Amino acid sequence: MVIKPRGIIKTMQELKEFDSVAVFNPTSEDFTHRYNGEPYTIPAKSEKAFSRDVAFHLAHHLSKKMIEAELRSSVTKRQFEDIKNPVHTQISQALVYDTPKRRIALYKILRHIDIVVLAVMAYPYKGFVGEMSEYEDFVKKAEEKKAEVIA
Repeated sequence: MVIKPRGIIKTMQELKEFDSVAVFNPTSEDFTHRYNGEPYTIPAKSEKAFSRDVAFHLAHHLSKKMIEAELRSSVTKRQFEDIKNPVHTQISQALVYDTPKRRIALYKILRHIDIVVLAVMAYPYKGFVGEMSEYEDFVKKAEEKKAEVIA
């Protein structure tokens, strides 16, 4: 059974180890990553269900790819090649810490605020850096759009 929660999920125990979690690839490229040596692929602009641990692992790595691509696109190739350019610090920080960019990417991938929290808890990030309001505003707008589509 694929978990598409309607209620609140508060703990990892409520989401059992072998429950399926839907993972959406919002990018324009197929995404493949390995879990325990086994490759898993999520086609571009499509959703696939995986067990909780595999889903969180894939979501973690897909979010890293999305964040890095977004930050790289904000500078020119020449600027990116300059090792003193602040974009390198931003990329490093975004990949090691729990940030609004990370949570937004995970929300785009997992599509549920409580599942995002569980995915963040599953990884040992070094702490939260940034303004949580940026993420909260994004989720509020996304949830409003969902409500409009349903109505």
